[in-house]
Amino acid sequence: MHEEQPSPAAPARPAWRRLLPVLALVAAAWFGVGWLTRAEHRPARVEGQVPPLQMTAFDGSPIDLGALRGQGVVVNFWASWCAPCRVEAELFEAAWRAERDRGIVFVGVNRQDTTAAAQAFIDEFDVSYPNGADSEGTWGRTFGVAGLPTTFFIDPQGEIQAVVWGPIITAGELTRQLDKIRPAAR
Repeated sequence: MHEEQPSPAAPARPAWRRLLPVLALVAAAWFGVGWLTRAEHRPARVEGQVPPLQMTAFDGSPIDLGALRGQGVVVNFWASWCAPCRVEAELFEAAWRAERDRGIVFVGVNRQDTTAAAQAFIDEFDVSYPNGADSEGTWGRTFGVAGLPTTFFIDPQGEIQAVVWGPIITAGELTRQLDKIRPAAR
């Protein structure tokens, strides 16, 4: 009678070789996220003309994007709990004060926040440009905002000229974006 001999087991691979596919996947994800988070690689979710959106500012005044045609408009999406939003708050306020008589308007759009927390943020940073709550998420959905802060730069014709996903932390960077939307000298 013929007995079957068990076939020799394949030699065990070293642990590092078994982890190689997992490490490759982690590395690909890491580099992919890094590439996508760089501003120049993120697709603008809104292109062309700005939709005619309206909201009420925290002070009760109306904010109407359509009425701002003829001016450069900076629309900044923020929240009080957003650490990068806090970093850029003073820079935006200083730029607003310097640019408001030169045809540049800043509009703050607060998201995912309570009114009390948003007002405390506005008071803390002495923000004087118009700010309102996107309580129903209409502005965020229309602009395609996925994270905070996100800032749109809109020219006097109502065309989006630039989108910055993430914080703007230097005056030079902000000035480069503002130069894209400055109204022509009158």
